[in-house]
Amino acid sequence: MWLVNTLYRNKRMTLKEINHSWVHTDLSDGNPLPRRTFHNHREKIQEFFDINIECDRATSEYYIEDVDTLSNDKVRFWLLNSFAVGNIINEQQKLHDRIMLEKNPSGEIFLTTIIEAMRENKVLQFSYKTFTESEEHMVTLLPYFIRIFKQRWYIIGFNNAYQQMRIYALDRMTSVELLKEEFEYPADFSPDEFFKNSFGIIVENKEVENIILKVKSPQNNYIKTLPLHHTQKQLFDCSSFTTFQYTLRPSLDFKQEILSLGATVEVIQPQSLRDEIISILKQTLENYG
Repeated sequence: MWLVNTLYRNKRMTLKEINHSWVHTDLSDGNPLPRRTFHNHREKIQEFFDINIECDRATSEYYIEDVDTLSNDKVRFWLLNSFAVGNIINEQQKLHDRIMLEKNPSGEIFLTTIIEAMRENKVLQFSYKTFTESEEHMVTLLPYFIRIFKQRWYIIGFNNAYQQMRIYALDRMTSVELLKEEFEYPADFSPDEFFKNSFGIIVENKEVENIILKVKSPQNNYIKTLPLHHTQKQLFDCSSFTTFQYTLRPSLDFKQEILSLGATVEVIQPQSLRDEIISILKQTLENYG
């Protein structure tokens, strides 16, 4: 993972340059990588991650082949970034108490079973308790795909009992079982298409609307660099504010995101969403007397 991350960041490096970086990490004990070990790592990287590290014979430089394809492969790129961050932290053992990470809710312990069910197209059964229920209930699900949103893992699949797609948070599961029963994953199903017009994890049966937000400076700069949604467009920009347009369903989690921006954001359109946000803000003020 160190080798992949180093070549990804530096684009092209000779073995001498790679070793110069390697010996300055806590992983190396000050010793360079033997050439045979280096090539063994290349083979394992190809085997585990389907990443080819090629050599330019003219310059003796090593590089990741077809790096643009790697960057566009969302799952593989996310995995590599996650491993890379962990590897960087592991390199710098002395800095452990100076690196603060956000803790994820529980639920990851069920990931292995869920991914196995997805891989083998097996039906899942799990016990589940929502925040609004007093008791657990059993859920039987055809697991289609998983997603992370705001540090929580979710499994999305078809629930035969409801005859519709349903979304479940892993941190609200207490047990998960892989059943012997198999299902056929629809060839025409697309997870991206399923969430295409949704902001977060909530998929509501609402009309897709063009939403315009006016965001004041400096908050607008944060949204420019980290868009709220993939449909984000800049309509107008000046030193004091920016107007952004989104094409999506105004679900509960999108409204919560707007409200979290406080006085820096104003809903310009549609009027129905503007009125709804005003109503929520009035109720909030009432809470404070």
